[in-house]
Amino acid sequence: MDEGYPMKKFRYLIYKDYLLLKRDVAGLLLMFLMPVILVILMTLLQQSTFQAITDASVPLLLVNNDQGKLGGTIDKEIESSGIFRVDRQIKGKTPSLEELEKEVASSRYTLGIYIPENTTVDIQKNVARYVLSAFSGEEKLPALDRVELIIFVDPTTKASFYTAIMSTLKERTQKIEFAYILKEITRQVNDISPIPISTAGFSGEQVYIDIRDARLEGKNLVPTPVQHNVPAWSLFAVFFIVISLSGSIIRERQDGSFSRLLTMPCSYTEYLLSKAIVFTVVALIQFVLIFLIGVFIFPLFGLDSLKLGTSPPALIVLALSSAIAAIGYGIAIGNIANTYHQSSVFGAISIVIMAAIGGVWIPTFIMSEPMRKMGLFSPMHWGLSGFLDVFLQDAGIKAVLPESGIMLLFGLACFAIAVTFNYRRRLDV
Repeated sequence: MDEGYPMKKFRYLIYKDYLLLKRDVAGLLLMFLMPVILVILMTLLQQSTFQAITDASVPLLLVNNDQGKLGGTIDKEIESSGIFRVDRQIKGKTPSLEELEKEVASSRYTLGIYIPENTTVDIQKNVARYVLSAFSGEEKLPALDRVELIIFVDPTTKASFYTAIMSTLKERTQKIEFAYILKEITRQVNDISPIPISTAGFSGEQVYIDIRDARLEGKNLVPTPVQHNVPAWSLFAVFFIVISLSGSIIRERQDGSFSRLLTMPCSYTEYLLSKAIVFTVVALIQFVLIFLIGVFIFPLFGLDSLKLGTSPPALIVLALSSAIAAIGYGIAIGNIANTYHQSSVFGAISIVIMAAIGGVWIPTFIMSEPMRKMGLFSPMHWGLSGFLDVFLQDAGIKAVLPESGIMLLFGLACFAIAVTFNYRRRLDV
């Protein structure tokens, strides 16, 4: 026998699977056209939703009659928050308190804030009385002028909308009061002390708050719609190969092609490996196609271009391990199912379930805790987690080895199940 016969035989098997795939026009459309349409549509839909949330502004009518520091500070803080769309006049006129209330009650504004005249001056006077009373040793508090900021709230609005502004108002008011207290104490001490003191350089902002993104093992950063949808729908497309792959195995078994192949002769493992190689190439082409769409096509729709991170080898390892997981799963279904109808129905339903709990349709960070735990059992979750590590944190091969390893084990386990199931059913006898 020709020494090169085993390799030549294997090449023939691969060529046979290539011809079968090439003739399956419907399957090719399912594997390539469907994921392209889905990734574009879903990204556009999520991007519009994301913008609607982040660009939303709460309409607020602000009437600042105070000419002092407090009114100006509150005004500036509200304007710079980015939460509110601030109006200060109605038809070119500053509204009165009654007109402000009417505008908010009519739901034209969610919040209305009224800062009376001389608010800063009244606070300053109250502080002076406090300090004078303290230096004189009086235990009874002096009579103070009432300082009142009025906030009107649309009765149809939830309290969460104005909780933040209430906190801001209290914070700014207390900060200014603190500054006035220091200033007044300094003046009173200097009146009785031979050595003058100064608190001009003293600031109440002694504690610096360092705000950071919380990370749990590096997996809690929030991806953009582009960063999420490109790998998510790439994985969905790759796993949808299951339908064509399992169907191919069953059709060859039913029409007698498989029996004729065994006369070459070839082992069942070689038969499955030839299909695995052909469909793995298809899966890698799917990854490349959808990733190129993310990099070059999405900007044409006004979306961000996909940044692929700094480790192409990590992307290659993830794509290859994802393909092996999907191919192994498809081969297992093709061996366990008895008919093409069984394989297509079970394959489609199981892939949809994996996608749903794995974070393909809905990002896992907005899922409930029980659903996030269920998602840990989905191969698509493993792959998506690895790709997001690369995109969001510039992870390298070492960082994605856990996800890649578990997908490889899943694919190899499915392949082993297929071979074992064939042995028990004696399909190649």
